[in-house]
Amino acid sequence: MSNFALRIQACQSNFSDKERQLATFLLKNQSQISHATISELSQKTAISTATISRFAKNLGFKNFQELKLSLAQTENSDNLFAEISPSDSPVTVAEKVFAANADALKATVKSLSEADLATCVQLLLDAQQVGIFGLGASNIVALDGYHKFLRTPLDVVYANDFHMQIMAATRLTAKDVMLLISHSGEDRDAIALANLALQHQVPLILITSSANATLAKMADVTLISVAEEALYRSEALHALIAQMSIVDALFMSVAIKTNHKIALKIHQEIKKTRKNDPLF
Repeated sequence: MSNFALRIQACQSNFSDKERQLATFLLKNQSQISHATISELSQKTAISTATISRFAKNLGFKNFQELKLSLAQTENSDNLFAEISPSDSPVTVAEKVFAANADALKATVKSLSEADLATCVQLLLDAQQVGIFGLGASNIVALDGYHKFLRTPLDVVYANDFHMQIMAATRLTAKDVMLLISHSGEDRDAIALANLALQHQVPLILITSSANATLAKMADVTLISVAEEALYRSEALHALIAQMSIVDALFMSVAIKTNHKIALKIHQEIKKTRKNDPLF
C-alpha cells in the first residue's frame, strides 16, 4: 500500500459520499491521475473542482498539485505491509513483521508536520503539569511516555485505571496540557477525557491513527500514526509502535531543551540501585 493510500485510510472514516467516491477512483487510477489537471479529474468523476480541492486539503496536502505529486512519487513504489501467509516460515513471518513495522514508522514520520511538532514541544515545556492518558492498548503508550518524561523536569501525571484518569484529568487547568493517545480517535472513554480538557481549557495533544476522528476535531494538535490492517494482524499493532515513536520524538525534543543532566542523574541512580540489589 502506498503512502497516498495510507493517508486515505487515516482520513476515510469521515469522508462524504463524494469524497469516498473520489478516493476509490484515485486509488484505482493513480498513474492516470498523476498527470491530469483538476478540471480533467472533475470531468472524469463528475465531482466538482471545489470538492476535489477540499478533498486534497483534508488529506493534508496544500492543494491538488501536491496531491498529484504524491501520486506520481508512489506510482511505482513497492507494496508496503506485505501480507503474511499461513505457509510462511517463522523467519519469513519475522521478516514481514519487521518490514511492516519499519513501513509504519516511515509513513508516520512523513505525515508529521514541523509546525505541529514544534507546537507540541512548546506546550509541554510551558505546562505546569502534563497528564498522559490512553485506554486499552493506548494505555501502554501512555505508560511508556510517563516512564520517559519522568526523566525530564516536567511534572507528569499518569493513571492506569479510567476512573483514576478522570480524577487526574479533572485537576488539570489551562496552565497544564493533556497528552491523549487513542488509536481509533472514537473511543468513548477517551472522548470523555477530551471533554474534560475542553471544559477546563486544557490544551490537548492527540496521537491517533484517524485524522478525521471525533477526537481529532477536539484536539489543539493532532499527530497521526500510520498503519494498515491485514488478515493476520491488526493495524493497531503497527500503530502502537508508531505512537511510541512519536512520544519518543516529543520526549527527546523536551529533554534536549531542558536540563538533560537530570536524566543522567536518574540513570546513574538506577544503575546504582541495581548494582546493590541482589535481584539484579
